Amino acid sequence: MKPGRIEAVIAQRCPVCLKGSMFHGIITMYDNCQVCGHRFMRESGYFQGAMYVSYVMGLGTFMVLLLLCRAKLGPQIGLGAASAVAIIFQLMLVPVLFRYSRTIWAHLNVGTTG
Repeated sequence: MKPGRIEAVIAQRCPVCLKGSMFHGIITMYDNCQVCGHRFMRESGYFQGAMYVSYVMGLGTFMVLLLLCRAKLGPQIGLGAASAVAIIFQLMLVPVLFRYSRTIWAHLNVGTTG
């Protein structure tokens, strides 16, 4: 990835021009980039691959949350309750993981035809 691409992924910007925003709501995407006109949904099911990115990110974040909650909260409230707290935190992360999985998927596929 070129240097500006990482910043564009973090800021959830267009994979082509690296400037236009990809989202205009919590999980609502623009159809096209507001700067360069790149069409984000290139074909039906294009973002299906983002589910794999989301799965890896979700599994990673949940394992970290679970280990932290069980280590920090487990002795005070029990392992079951600490695990429930980790699940609640993970559910709060779902919109963030959704957005970043789509952004990462679009940036990984920027060089493909379409």
